[in-house]
Amino acid sequence: MSKNRMDKRIWLLLGILLGGVVIYFALVYPFVMNKKVTAKLALEEQRHENYLKLISQKPAKDAVLKRLIRKKESYHSRLLTSDKPPVVAARLQNILKEMAADEGVDIISEKQLNVVEEGPFIEVPVEITLKCTITKLTNLIYAIEDYEKFLDISKLNIRVVNIRKPIDVRADLTVSGFIFAPDISKES
Repeated sequence: MSKNRMDKRIWLLLGILLGGVVIYFALVYPFVMNKKVTAKLALEEQRHENYLKLISQKPAKDAVLKRLIRKKESYHSRLLTSDKPPVVAARLQNILKEMAADEGVDIISEKQLNVVEEGPFIEVPVEITLKCTITKLTNLIYAIEDYEKFLDISKLNIRVVNIRKPIDVRADLTVSGFIFAPDISKES
């Protein structure tokens, strides 16, 4: 082959290649970019619609939030106040002494038990030993259940003091009060 003919073929191949690149950038590339931009725009429009939907739901979400806050406050008012379990245990013992005195029940002994963490709450149990009649014990249990704060009687063990005269009973009673765990109460 002659050198002239070889040069023409090289120039022809370069021309075809250059023409292909020009056609790609003139016709194909804008089409591909248009598809990418259209897809991105559709995604942004969907995101925008979702934001608008969230904004339109704000009054309903605010109403639910206010209702939950009121519910939390009502539960919070039913819990004992303090963030230290020993202080709560001492307060619970005083409450139980007052209730027992009101019902005419003698407290023989009282003891603070180990606290138990249950989710966002801390259970503070106190064990008391009583000597009284069964009627007075029943009245004391009703007083504990009707107390303004939530108190839980988790254990009750009743024994008769004198089998021949079963008038007085001796009862071991475990009563628990509840507080918010310290890290939860600091967030609220």
